[in-house]
Amino acid sequence: MLNHQKGFSTAVVLLAVVTLLSCCSLASSFAFLPRVSRTKDAVIIDFADVESAPSNQGKSLNDQIGDPAFVQVPSFNPHPMTFRQQQQQPSGWSYSFGHPSPITLTDFLSNSRQLSQVDEQPAVEEVDLKQSVAPACGRGPTTFPTTRASISERIAGGINAKKNAWPFMVALLLEGVMYCGGTLISDTKVLLAAQCLERMPLHYMSLLTVSVGLHSVLPLDAPLTRRINKAVLHNNFNAANYTNDIAIITLDAPVTFTRTITPVCLPPASTDPDQYADQSAVILGWDKPDNAVLQQATVSISSNSECRMDPTIGQYVSDASICVTSTTKFTCTKDIGGPVVVLSSPGVWTQVGINSYTKDDCASSGLKTRVSALRSWIDTYMK
Repeated sequence: MLNHQKGFSTAVVLLAVVTLLSCCSLASSFAFLPRVSRTKDAVIIDFADVESAPSNQGKSLNDQIGDPAFVQVPSFNPHPMTFRQQQQQPSGWSYSFGHPSPITLTDFLSNSRQLSQVDEQPAVEEVDLKQSVAPACGRGPTTFPTTRASISERIAGGINAKKNAWPFMVALLLEGVMYCGGTLISDTKVLLAAQCLERMPLHYMSLLTVSVGLHSVLPLDAPLTRRINKAVLHNNFNAANYTNDIAIITLDAPVTFTRTITPVCLPPASTDPDQYADQSAVILGWDKPDNAVLQQATVSISSNSECRMDPTIGQYVSDASICVTSTTKFTCTKDIGGPVVVLSSPGVWTQVGINSYTKDDCASSGLKTRVSALRSWIDTYMK
């Protein structure tokens, strides 16, 4: 009988310990979530000093929502085409205040196609790596890239970029898998599309890494890798029509500028939607079915009036949009967040667009966010 009582007491103690550890673990997990706040034109997700973030212990979900420093963001669907099927508020963000999605990381990545490893191809253009002083921003090839007959057309339709040719390009990876593109705009800031982050659970966002100065995503050859310290998304981003599809992330440590890592140039603010119409531009990204090295393609920028007649993207065009045209060169889903750049002067490139909407088939023109239309917003959150 005594042994039974002793065993029972031991079981009770163990149960109490397990319960206490579970409670503490749950409280700790919420204590380490980032602070999320909202301004009139931005949603700010701050991972800095998360150790001091408020715990949800003793608070209901409504209590957390009532605290402006602790707001949950919705879960994320990586394919923008599905956003159109979701109900959106007229002002943009549609909040479903709740706990992080129970989706597993495996499920979250299941829609992300794994790239296959290939050998690096020969360079398709020459870059003067001997220049002694790199430009303050926008360093790249001195001329537009051209396609050689020996290079297969099918970015899709792009060609292999020379290693270190575009030193402002970055890639976001989730558990080592290519996820979105972006551009370095300062030693700590990266410009990208809001949809890359808008519906990602916070506990997955903390797993994102930013690869800087890379050429290949498989195998990954980035000389620098950073994590996210802060993310700022446009408050009026509307996933139903891709309005204000822009975000800025802050790296957890500055990068040192070299001839192979430099920021892109940004255009001056402008209200003219056709300021770059009829100019040539370059689209960049890693999402090509049979290649894991950076792809580049020369396209033409069309006027907004032409773009509005496009049967696929015309309904989404606004004065803050920019469109490119090509019959063979298109962005794919993992190119979202990457840039559209124009040659400002020999060897100096300016980002005029951010890859936003694109079809899954990688066979039609996509919609871009016009950077100059949102330059004042960028300047505000580059600080």
